[in-house]
Amino acid sequence: VQTSSGDPFKPKRVMVIGGDGYCGWATALHLSNKGYEVAIVDNLVRRLFDHQLGLDSLTPISSIQDRIQCWKSLTGKSIELYIGDICEFEFLSETFKSYEPDAVVHFGEQRSAPFSMIDRSRAVYTQQNNVIGTLNVLFAIKEYREDCHLVKLGTMGEYGTPNIDIEEGYITITHNGRTDTLP
Repeated sequence: VQTSSGDPFKPKRVMVIGGDGYCGWATALHLSNKGYEVAIVDNLVRRLFDHQLGLDSLTPISSIQDRIQCWKSLTGKSIELYIGDICEFEFLSETFKSYEPDAVVHFGEQRSAPFSMIDRSRAVYTQQNNVIGTLNVLFAIKEYREDCHLVKLGTMGEYGTPNIDIEEGYITITHNGRTDTLP
């Protein structure tokens, strides 16, 4: 395990934004298992969206609190939890000051293109959430943890739309004389 720059005996602290989601949860478990100190930051809004739309997950998903407790009982390792919205800079600032991460893995975005196309308000929410949340993370790092590393994973929609349709399902691509069909 790499150690924190401030204390050679203290494990690195990683903040996983969007840790209640599919990728965030798996990343938090992996890092915790590798010996990193891990904190999850999430506003739990994905669960609210599913409820509002009358949707259920294909696989029932326990609450983040129950999953964190289960992880601790199985491994003895703790994962901290901060529930709040990274679009609210005051919340994010307090979280950064409290946790003092050495690295941030940022999955905290509304990830569903179909959700963003339901209506104007959901399209606006998606843009505000994804862009302002990311800007807030960048400014929190600049203001509170200048040496913090950032791993940012998201959709190409946050940087603009390419000059091709963004397909749902599969797309056939030809590049440098080779063709393949990709999800």
